[in-house]
Amino acid sequence: MNQFAVAEVEVGPIEAHEWDAAAQAYTAALPDDPVSGAELRRRDEEQRGWNYHAEVLVARQNAEVIGSAFYFQNPGAYHPQRFTLELGVRPDRQGQGAGAALWAALEAALRGLNAESARILAREDNEVATGFLARRGFVGDKRYFTSALDLTTFDAAPYQALEARLAAQGIRLRSLTELRAAGAPDLDARLHALMSDVRQDVPRADPATPLSFEVFKEAVLEDPALLLGGYLVAEHGGQFIGQTTLFRSEASPDLLTGLTGVTRDWRGKGVATLLKLGAIRAGQAMGGTLIRTDNASDNAPMLAINDRLGFVRDPASVSYQRVF
Repeated sequence: MNQFAVAEVEVGPIEAHEWDAAAQAYTAALPDDPVSGAELRRRDEEQRGWNYHAEVLVARQNAEVIGSAFYFQNPGAYHPQRFTLELGVRPDRQGQGAGAALWAALEAALRGLNAESARILAREDNEVATGFLARRGFVGDKRYFTSALDLTTFDAAPYQALEARLAAQGIRLRSLTELRAAGAPDLDARLHALMSDVRQDVPRADPATPLSFEVFKEAVLEDPALLLGGYLVAEHGGQFIGQTTLFRSEASPDLLTGLTGVTRDWRGKGVATLLKLGAIRAGQAMGGTLIRTDNASDNAPMLAINDRLGFVRDPASVSYQRVF
């Protein structure tokens, strides 16, 4: 072996001591989608607990983890033969065959499961990722925008009239912390019903499927990344009419927006903006400096709200599909 030789890449299932290294490799490759080892392990365990097909694979050079890949099934758009993929290789180890080896292992596993198709996201300005996917038969279709808001400079003054108008109509925001402290009856079931309602019309790459109460409770309410003070519900006359959520990964100080949605009868009346304002204030109270959110490019109403609030869009991410 001469000084320019590259060590062979070996791919296999993740081992118990490799979760942190796998997450670090993925986050280094995709810093806009950070994940910790504990979070990656939890997601894998959840999938298996729901009896879905899922596996985390790692690429190693000289026993060092340099890349990782994950195939799983989306409970909110479930189909027994459709899968979601994640794949990342440390930037300093790209171009040495790790990505190709991970994809070969993913493809073999998916074919063994009789997969119909698989999806993966890639930013359209990432020529390495988009070229990698195109060469392997992936075709891009749905586009998404990730946007960020600087909480240190946000000015809520222009929205005082909106907030006063909605307050006069009897609409108020209540956090999950407040609702639990108040002993709201059947709270978890009501939150599940609200999320199930408002998510139906959210644009997505694949059709929405019902989210079971079990999945909702484990994936949302029991997620360690959920910020209880940032889970906000809009209430009117004792009825829940809208929601938004905030999360924070162990791998990043940024605040991440989950689902923001309003029941059909209340759309177009400023409730979604009120929820966004509440989340911004909650984030500021928690010491956050940046909120990130993502929306499909055809979700014009929510994109317009975010634009007015001052969210700045990153280059679009594209959902690439591989049909088998």
